[in-house]
Amino acid sequence: MNSAESAARLATQRPVAVTVMAFAIALVGWLAYQQLPVDLLPDLQSPTVAISIRSGDRPPTEMERIYGEQLEQRLFTVRGIREISQVGRTGKLVATVVFDWDTNLDLGVVDVQKAVGPMASDPAVDEVLVRRFDPRQAPVLMFGLSAPSGQPDLSELRRLARRQVAPGLEQLPGVAEVRITGGREKEVRVLLDRYRMEAYGITLAAIEGRLIDENVDISAGTLEEGAEVLLVRSVSRFRTPDDVRRVIVAYVSRSDGTRQAIRGSDIATVALVDREIDHLVRVNSIEGVGLAVYKEAGANTVEVSRTVRDAVVGLAQDLPNVILTEVSDDASLVVAALADLQTAAGVGILLAIVVLALFLRSIGATLVVSAAVPVSILAALFLMRFGSQSLNVITLGGLALGAGMLVDNAIVVVESIYRRLTEGDTRSEAAATGTGQVAGAITASTLTTCVVFLPVLFVEGLAARLIEGIAFTVVASLLASLAVAMFLIPALARWFMPETIAAERIDSGLQIRKGFGHFSRRLLARPVTVVFSSIVIAGVSCWQLLGLGTELLPSADPRQFSIRIVGPPGQRVESTARVVEGVESLINQFGEDSVEAILSEVGRLPEDSRMVRTELTEEHTSRLTVRVAESGPTGRQFAAQLEPILERLESTDVDWEVGSSAVASALGTSGPPVAVEISGQALVDLRRYADIVKTKLAGLSELWNVRSSFEGGPPELRIELDRAMADGLGVDLATISRVLQASLDGRDVTMLSTGDEERPVTLRLGTTSRDDIGSVIFQTSSGRKVAISEVARFVEVEGAREIFRQDQRRTALVTAQIADGSNHPNAVRAVNDALADISLPAGLQIRLRGEEAERALTFAELQLAAVLALVLVFMVLAGSFESLIHPLTVLAAIPLGLIGVAVALVPTGQPVG
Repeated sequence: MNSAESAARLATQRPVAVTVMAFAIALVGWLAYQQLPVDLLPDLQSPTVAISIRSGDRPPTEMERIYGEQLEQRLFTVRGIREISQVGRTGKLVATVVFDWDTNLDLGVVDVQKAVGPMASDPAVDEVLVRRFDPRQAPVLMFGLSAPSGQPDLSELRRLARRQVAPGLEQLPGVAEVRITGGREKEVRVLLDRYRMEAYGITLAAIEGRLIDENVDISAGTLEEGAEVLLVRSVSRFRTPDDVRRVIVAYVSRSDGTRQAIRGSDIATVALVDREIDHLVRVNSIEGVGLAVYKEAGANTVEVSRTVRDAVVGLAQDLPNVILTEVSDDASLVVAALADLQTAAGVGILLAIVVLALFLRSIGATLVVSAAVPVSILAALFLMRFGSQSLNVITLGGLALGAGMLVDNAIVVVESIYRRLTEGDTRSEAAATGTGQVAGAITASTLTTCVVFLPVLFVEGLAARLIEGIAFTVVASLLASLAVAMFLIPALARWFMPETIAAERIDSGLQIRKGFGHFSRRLLARPVTVVFSSIVIAGVSCWQLLGLGTELLPSADPRQFSIRIVGPPGQRVESTARVVEGVESLINQFGEDSVEAILSEVGRLPEDSRMVRTELTEEHTSRLTVRVAESGPTGRQFAAQLEPILERLESTDVDWEVGSSAVASALGTSGPPVAVEISGQALVDLRRYADIVKTKLAGLSELWNVRSSFEGGPPELRIELDRAMADGLGVDLATISRVLQASLDGRDVTMLSTGDEERPVTLRLGTTSRDDIGSVIFQTSSGRKVAISEVARFVEVEGAREIFRQDQRRTALVTAQIADGSNHPNAVRAVNDALADISLPAGLQIRLRGEEAERALTFAELQLAAVLALVLVFMVLAGSFESLIHPLTVLAAIPLGLIGVAVALVPTGQPVG
């Protein structure tokens, strides 16, 4: 009696104990299932750090020249960096540092902070920000807040969002932050009359200083009154605009020798007004406020979504005069994907049980085998809970993949027990003996499947992160099924297997075996024909699969899409909003009942404290997020039909983000799936060849929405200081900077407190043209009055919008969407063919970037893993058979499995992933 038979005999002797133990495992597995975090993909911690450097309003060329090269030199001291990419914009440089996948990113962030920290000491640098680039930092839900009709008070709407809606959502479990965009903010605008300032001899610096000095609360000390000690404070902060008007900014001498007090109202118009905007938000064609909900790290996406949506229903009832519109919900895609997988797994298990019942023709035997599936799956879920796994399409796919294999061990054991019963053994004896006879075979079979995933330990990068979830769930469920087959099946067989097998049932089984035996003998009589036919069919299948191409993960096609509209450089946000209004109207007319919600973010969006923004947002840019009804077309279909209409917009570029790749989403990149990089040094050459590549790709039927990143930026008015003249007149740069800021955007100098709100007090000079700026007169430290035009000249040039750098070289990007009816492999193949015809000068390089580069690297690593898996399987089989020949015979069947793969994928055109 072997050890396996002894264990099975113990199970048959203690069936109640074994069954109760199985129920206990199933119970804790169910509890673990309730606590598992739910997400679309596993926790792919992208090994990326983002760096943002801000420096006034320097043009992109200066940001790249002054800070880009310096940043690269400093980062060379950090270990583990795979690549560095940068983009220089007006006043901002954003660098993305990609580490090797096995790098400890926490230490990597610290090393990057140490390397770039000294740059913050530069007086010209406003801010140096280092952030871990985490795709989970994207909002999980987006809402729009708008008024039902009429012209709402947008400042009050924003105040309502900030004071009531956002705090109400932020206190919910799992919610980290609610970010607010759009609406209006108030300011106390002090519009200065520069002619009166000149007449009174009052400088901008003097006015600024007086406003700051007068807007303070001063602690004067303490006062003792008997046994009490009172704190004495002078409260003189600004409460109303009248307080600003009454401030004495200077004294001037009169002709009679007396001094006259000059108040703010004498030289300026003071009013509480809406602050000038550089961005706005539109909700379903009405200007409103946007709300982005971020979840806490590790929080359950589906649970957070459900909680927030329930809370929004309650908030909407408390706010009868506003409308809360749900625009996007990441959980909807997660729920749909997981529901499809759960349905597929459930149908697969049900079919396996039905087939089993047809062959065994025994309710008892079918129930015994069926018990193996839920117990094995729940045991795997219990192990997932303590293995820090989440329930996502990868792990659930592993469970669905293993669902069909879970019954294999149980079927083998039950069939062996069944055979022993036909030979006259009792149920207890048949269960113990039958299990012991096949224990070695099912153990070898299970281990053979498990060792296939062992090479994951030697794979790095994205491949390891993606396969890890499948490997864990398949191995856990199969090991659980082995334990179930060895212990639970014999215990249940003692209760549910028939005592005796009817003669007709035995005859039926013999007839089936005879039929298979006869068919096998006919095949064995023609070995050459069988082998040759198998090789030919397998070869044709391989050839068909190679034609499909490969991809990492299929792209998702949710019920929403985004449109990014880029207008002419220099366009004001109000003009961009009018273009967006027209696009919204076209979408509503075209979509009719298919469009559920549109959220338009127009202009320069405020910086997000949780992440470094890599996308350019200026006053001439906008993004529309469109949610499509469940009963209508998918986001991809809707966008494909709408794209030709929007392409007719003049002086406007329209970029689409439809069906974002699952890999791109996991890595935190949401750009188009096809990206071609041209690298070199000369901007003229980059622009020229970017246009050539764009023209080539635009002619491909596999692509649409082809765009080049190398485009002209907004017009730039440069004020060049004559340093010799400025030094001679005693003019300092700080004074000119203050005057220019007040003349253009206004200068915030202090705050006005109104109840629980604080409003900025902004100084502005009433200048509207280049001549007005040039004629502005300011006073030097020596008392001399100087016009700006005396020490500076104005030069208008075309500015660059963005300057890209990749690994110490300037780059340009040409991006494209994949056309409806095509797929990623076909598109990449067509792009490579088109690029092969381009002759490049020395110093220029062209290569595919983005998902294609990650795919090539990942599949190279998977090839090594496949070879290691075959070697390990051979070793297990050789040890089981005590032979080096029979394992080769078994492994020869692996290529034949490609026939089934081809039958499933070729008719649908689905690439191998």
